[in-house]
Amino acid sequence: MPNKNPPAFTGLILVSGEDRPGITQSLMKVLSQFSVSVIDVEQLIIRDRLLLTVLITLDENHAEAVAADLNILQEEIGLDIAVDFVHHEQMNENSELLNVVIIGESIKPIGLAAVADEITRLGGNIIAIRRTATTPVLAIELNIKIPNKSIKEVQRSLAKVAITNRIDLAVEPSSRARHAKRLVLLDMDSTLIQQEVIDLLAKHAGKLDQVSQITESAMAGELDFSQALSARVSLLAGLNDSVIELVRKEISLTNGAKRLIETLHKQGHKVGVVSGGFLDVIEPILKNLKIDFYRANKLEIVNGKLTGKTEGEVIDRVAKLNSLQEFAKIEGVELSQTVAIGDGANDLDMIEAAGLGIAFNAKPKVAAAAATTISTSDLSTVLLLMGIQTNL
Repeated sequence: MPNKNPPAFTGLILVSGEDRPGITQSLMKVLSQFSVSVIDVEQLIIRDRLLLTVLITLDENHAEAVAADLNILQEEIGLDIAVDFVHHEQMNENSELLNVVIIGESIKPIGLAAVADEITRLGGNIIAIRRTATTPVLAIELNIKIPNKSIKEVQRSLAKVAITNRIDLAVEPSSRARHAKRLVLLDMDSTLIQQEVIDLLAKHAGKLDQVSQITESAMAGELDFSQALSARVSLLAGLNDSVIELVRKEISLTNGAKRLIETLHKQGHKVGVVSGGFLDVIEPILKNLKIDFYRANKLEIVNGKLTGKTEGEVIDRVAKLNSLQEFAKIEGVELSQTVAIGDGANDLDMIEAAGLGIAFNAKPKVAAAAATTISTSDLSTVLLLMGIQTNL
């Protein structure tokens, strides 16, 4: 990104045409004859076509000579070279720089057009577009400059566009904070893992249909989570505690979950899990994944049998938000530096409070309320939304 305090006079050089060796070398050789500093450079090659941009600072008195030499170079190398000089005072210093990341197995022009239209409506301007990944999905990142808007406002506005056009996108600050230490907090059931643990337990109790109906209503926000939890757990009364080990073996991680966690840890971030499921079942899984923080409900077991009750605090919507705040405080991370990911109504408070809140394959009510959605089945796409490049 450009220097935060560049000198007053800058030149933007754009080189385009058929790619060949030595182009950058030739350009820099010309510029080296003048008192020039390079403050930003980016090169892109698509189907053997080159697009090279270089932002320089220079003495205004040298601008004409620089332009003349670049015209000569243009003829020598057979490429198009354009240069634009501007006084820095003409730039809008009150604008905030943001990154908009759009992901999908394929990205249609109509979706990009809708995003661009909304950015324009908000008074913003797209200053750069680039592809940041091709797997597990295609990711395109837009750097935008937008005045007098909070990031939450931009997130809400673009979220509506994303839902309408069935695309996944995230909005984040374009600053060092994006790459600073973060806390990523995940829901467990149907997010970190593919199953609902209570449904697996209910299957062994012969009560799957009854429990599933209550689960659906709770996740859709139609029932109070604590009441729904109590009603479901009561149907498990009498189960032998040996069922816990059987259920644990039936659990499978969501695609990309392990890659997400390992990559976050390599980047120096912390990972937490807060679950409306049961610690008895999931704790060994979380320890194996080296999860830094976790919290879940605890089944009451007496004489080797499930009593149909839970012990201690119920991990509901409020408890999940409290966990996000508590874990962030422990790590010394501001809420703006947190990421919360979930699929159910009981995840909404932490999703809304986090700097980046993501509804992962969520129920319609949850997706509509979240600023960011992921509709792909691969959890590692979260990395792309966070600006963590895995490959191109």
